[in-house]
Amino acid sequence: MEIELPDMHKKYPEFSLSINKVGVVGVKMPIGYVTLKNKPIIIVPVFDAFIDLPSTQKGIHSSRNYEVINDILSRYVGKTYKLENVCVAISKELLEKHEYATCSEVRARGEAIFKQRTPKTKNSSYESFKIIAKAKAERSSDGSINTRRMVGIGLTGITACPCAREVVKKIAEGEMEKLNLTKDKMKKILEKIPIATHMQRAYGSIIVEIPEHIELEATRLVHIITNSMSSSTFELLKRPDEAELVIHATFNPRFVEDCVRYMMHYFVKEFREFPDNIRLVFKVRSMESIHQHDLIAERVTTLGEIRKEL
Repeated sequence: MEIELPDMHKKYPEFSLSINKVGVVGVKMPIGYVTLKNKPIIIVPVFDAFIDLPSTQKGIHSSRNYEVINDILSRYVGKTYKLENVCVAISKELLEKHEYATCSEVRARGEAIFKQRTPKTKNSSYESFKIIAKAKAERSSDGSINTRRMVGIGLTGITACPCAREVVKKIAEGEMEKLNLTKDKMKKILEKIPIATHMQRAYGSIIVEIPEHIELEATRLVHIITNSMSSSTFELLKRPDEAELVIHATFNPRFVEDCVRYMMHYFVKEFREFPDNIRLVFKVRSMESIHQHDLIAERVTTLGEIRKEL
């Protein structure tokens, strides 16, 4: 005779209060193959999955969240997929499994590798970037489920400070004046030689909410972010590459605010075919080299708002 085990989660809570988000985070799944540039790229996806909880129930059945993630991923074994579409499938299934929930949210992330050439020697260097995907599902009063999906990219670049560069340049001008150089000669020298400034790694990300009828090739965002920084980072740098990178960065100084603005500018140019109502999040965090704190710039907007401002 089987013993009927109690279901504590269904019991009435001590306080009748609803909760917006309850779930599991950091769920790692086996290696998957996401589609980038129509090629399969290996990632190890990590998922967070949440639902809302009504005021009449003590807790969620959290094992169901893990089961849903596992079940959906098992359908893609040996196949390539887009991470954002997997998140949509999981968000829908969560509402099917948790009949008491009215909304769900799924986040996923994974690290992918791309190849680029070093700036001077043109050696191959393999760089990493994060693929970010999200989906939200809501149950309507008629029982139908509506979803929204988002996809994005995050990667590391370099920023060179424009302020410190201009200060050092002004001091250099003063020193050159002592050598009785003409203004024209000083200008030509300063246009040719790199001016010292502090540099640091900066992490940039773009998150795009995608309507159902649109597909976004995430690698297009990689180039937008790298081109918006003072320079890219490279895992491999020989001495000529290192010199070239530093020189390029010092001649291309940018604040975090500049990087976010360039990202918006390049996004508009890259995705001319996208409608105005697409929602976007642009963010850059600079890991400051001469401070113990970091700097962040962010813009949450729509594509139409950016086009209007430009």
